[in-house]
Amino acid sequence: MFVTYPAIFYKDIDSKGYVVVFPDFEEGATQGEDENDAMCSAQDWLGCVLYDYFVEQKEFPKASSIEEISIVDEDYWNANKSFKTLVGLDIVDYVKKVDKKTVRKTLTIPSYLN
Repeated sequence: MFVTYPAIFYKDIDSKGYVVVFPDFEEGATQGEDENDAMCSAQDWLGCVLYDYFVEQKEFPKASSIEEISIVDEDYWNANKSFKTLVGLDIVDYVKKVDKKTVRKTLTIPSYLN
């Protein structure tokens, strides 16, 4: 199941970094040292949050339209270099990668291998 959510990538004034905020989630944000790092961090953050929803069998938040999202101007980021985009994630694939439950199996082997 592939999901996408709008995200705002705020460009830091003092560095090459970005702070990433997901308006559809009440709290939390992530960051990256550049655009690529910020996108990887955004996908990982989204996966971590949605993994909790998945495990608790809660309904995922409804994604807002990207046109409804606006970039807020603040003193500590550059509004001209900030941007909004959709961040996507295959949640089933993400769960398979991070879910490390162990399963006990009984195995019979030849006596000479014991």
